[in-house]
Amino acid sequence: MLKIYISGIEYRLSLLFPAVLVVLLTLDKTGVAAWCVAASVMHEFGHFGAIFALGSRPSGVNIGVFGVTVYQSSKRMTSHYNNMLIALAGPAVNLFSFAILFAISGWTAPVIVHLVMAVFNLLPIEALDGGQALFYALAGRLGEEKAERIIYYVSVFFLIPLATTGFFLLINSGYNYTLLAISVYLGLLIIFKRRAG
Repeated sequence: MLKIYISGIEYRLSLLFPAVLVVLLTLDKTGVAAWCVAASVMHEFGHFGAIFALGSRPSGVNIGVFGVTVYQSSKRMTSHYNNMLIALAGPAVNLFSFAILFAISGWTAPVIVHLVMAVFNLLPIEALDGGQALFYALAGRLGEEKAERIIYYVSVFFLIPLATTGFFLLINSGYNYTLLAISVYLGLLIIFKRRAG
């Protein structure tokens, strides 16, 4: 794990991240992987832009193979409402990019990548932006403990059909396991979080 401090913020970079990125970009001959990386970077900058625009500052950022995690110290924590806006800022950037690119070029690979990334991240599953936004919206009204229970059941409710669709996609295509792998990964994140809590 590589650690860098910039303006008092600790950035931790998993050494697997650049390796996986190089392999992904090298093996992909379609150019879609590069658009996925670009859309992901824009998505994360949406979150960071919202954090700073709302007067907060992260205490740490972890960049790993499976995404970016932002940490806030208890002194810098923001309100549930602001956290909800921060969670929604990433998909908002992708939706804005989708609209602009679609107006310019119609249905192209970059347009579809931004749309899929926005819609997928808005699903109300705990580890995704939609799940985080729903948690903060509920926590502001019902308290964090009740919000945790509700978001768990909502996540399971959405993960089961997502994993089922991924399974049928794998069976029908014979090779496309992406949606199933993502569903399993999200399910494991929920399980590990419950065990840790």
